Amino acid sequence: MTVDALHRRLRQLIGGRFDYLGEVWILIEVLGDIDRVVLRRCIDCQPRSVQENAYGVPNRRAANTLSLKISDLSGDGYSEDILMLLEGSHHGGGSA
Repeated sequence: MTVDALHRRLRQLIGGRFDYLGEVWILIEVLGDIDRVVLRRCIDCQPRSVQENAYGVPNRRAANTLSLKISDLSGDGYSEDILMLLEGSHHGGGSA
């Protein structure tokens, strides 16, 4: 499968929830030009962390984000991180 095909299949999952590393994450973006997906912690599923302003004073809560490499080293399949993410899909068993 080509890298473009991998990206297209993941774009269909944007907005989906996934169990990954013991937390619930939402897929918010597929960045094809750098071969990464961006995940955001599920705000409704857990409390958000406190974000500090430029002076180190906490002033609002912000959701954490995480990015994962999409393709494996050969470029023919998904990376181990993406396979783990898809296993935790809340939509029909995680097959992409």
